[in-house]
Amino acid sequence: MQNTNYIFSGFGYSCGKYKITNTDISDAIDKGFLRGFSNNKIKNNKAYLEFINENPEVSPFEYFAGQVMGFFERHHVTPFPPTTKKLYYAESSLELCVKAITNALKDSELQAKEIDAWFVSTVSPHEQAPGIAATVKSFFVPFSDQRPAFTLSSGCAGFNMNLETAIAYFNSHPEAKNIVIAHTETMSSFLTQRIKFVPFVTFGDASAAVVLSRVVDDKKYGIINVLNLHDLRMLEYVGVDNKRNLYMDDSLIKDRATINIIDSATKCLKVCGWTVDEIDYLVPHQTGNVILFPAAETLGVSKSKLFLEGQNKFGNVSGATVPLSLLLLSEQGKLTDGLKILSATAGVGGNFGAFSYIHKNIKNKSGKFDIHRGELAGKNALILGASGHLGTAVATEMQKRGANLWLHANKNSSSLYSFKTANILQCDFTDKYSIEKFIKTIIESEIRFDYLINLSGTALPCKCMQVNFFAVAEIINKLLPQINETILNLGTASEDSELTDADEWISSNRAFHGFLASASGEIFKNGVKTVYIQSGFCESGISKNFNEKYIFKFMLYVGQVFRLKTEQMSYNVVNSLYLPKVLGLDYSYENAMLVGRMGYKLEVDI
Repeated sequence: MQNTNYIFSGFGYSCGKYKITNTDISDAIDKGFLRGFSNNKIKNNKAYLEFINENPEVSPFEYFAGQVMGFFERHHVTPFPPTTKKLYYAESSLELCVKAITNALKDSELQAKEIDAWFVSTVSPHEQAPGIAATVKSFFVPFSDQRPAFTLSSGCAGFNMNLETAIAYFNSHPEAKNIVIAHTETMSSFLTQRIKFVPFVTFGDASAAVVLSRVVDDKKYGIINVLNLHDLRMLEYVGVDNKRNLYMDDSLIKDRATINIIDSATKCLKVCGWTVDEIDYLVPHQTGNVILFPAAETLGVSKSKLFLEGQNKFGNVSGATVPLSLLLLSEQGKLTDGLKILSATAGVGGNFGAFSYIHKNIKNKSGKFDIHRGELAGKNALILGASGHLGTAVATEMQKRGANLWLHANKNSSSLYSFKTANILQCDFTDKYSIEKFIKTIIESEIRFDYLINLSGTALPCKCMQVNFFAVAEIINKLLPQINETILNLGTASEDSELTDADEWISSNRAFHGFLASASGEIFKNGVKTVYIQSGFCESGISKNFNEKYIFKFMLYVGQVFRLKTEQMSYNVVNSLYLPKVLGLDYSYENAMLVGRMGYKLEVDI
């Protein structure tokens, strides 16, 4: 008999970049920023007095947060404490989710084009509409991809609910083979007005994703059973109000969540016919020891089978806690064939549920998987300014993805000879006859370019306007009939500054920016997308034309923290050619032109 199995074929996660320790929170309490904790009450506690006999360095607060509550670390997207302005510049739940899914795809050794549906849940979206799943998908596949993306507004039970829905999707779409399920949360964004210490100890910012794959086999494994239930009594115990402020009643949550975890786990075990002794791990939604320890004890699950490392290291990250914990088990080599897992969830809105799972490794992973391999096979690209540091990096990235290259250089065309299969074109943008010859050669070739990428530029005052504006504008105007998909130009963040140390350079970039924005409507009528990337200073390239004092002043002005890496810039440029959105770019539209700011954001007045 053949069984249709649904297995986790890949795991991925990301978290806020700032690790927040219990000491950080304790310091905030001592300084009066947070309230509600009594040192004296813990100091006189018998359990604490016994604990410090062997751990004298542990403070009453660190004992309570770690040993009693069960949280030692958590990660936030901002330095502690979170504020509205800090959150504006920080990564959002969207960006965390894109990173988590990227890692899950790499782990499963699948490309985005092999994903048949996208299921994403959150209660802290980066915007109200469109749903976050649609926007997440836009970072992975081109405009032509029509496979569905589903957004679920759910917190703690979001992953469990989407798991059941994804299996239902599989059952109604026999052609589907792989589905992405992700949950993402920036819980710290709900804490800007809170002063009670409990939520700061409890919640963290993270995203976790899995690839759920259909496998037909004569053996049964993967998801055995999944159920979702609802408890109306818990509806208003915890939530987020219409001003994005968290509210919660600790004691009421504890009582109902414990009951619901026990209830859903018991019902799930009954349906799949397992006994408690058969479980290798109970992987719950990690709400804290005061809920999980009593629940495990009632179920008869020993603490050795209760997996709480996600809680200990990342805090309660809402619906991301279960897939994050599964990933940690995988990283530790504990997900072995035949391992039996029971997961139970209870949380916001009264949603609760559980699933049972038998693990199966279906392939040996090479660790050398390229998520973008072959994505540009058969595509033709003309790169202006290909001989610079960024130009050669972009050409290398495009060649890896299978593109056919036509590379322009001025005097240093020899630097491009390493691109064996590329066509090398020479042109001096300060010489009108050289430009005319360059254009004539391309027109007569009748080559259709999918992409025209302009990375050329100079900071020499006497040449700026000609090289950075007039020459490129003429080339685009003349070659537009031979361009199929995208025109991309690399500008500079200096266009957003009021600095006067490089007037000609900034003015020439602004002039070309205005030209391309004005022309983008007509260009779009020809079916061609226009992208303009304003980049902060890079570690190489045109930076050599400016002294360190100017670069420092510029970066301070626009809020750029680190110089951009050439490799990351080239990756972003290539992705921008054919993906609707690219991580690391802050977007806006000017006419029909998509403007992406890379390495910085415009200053906000909050």
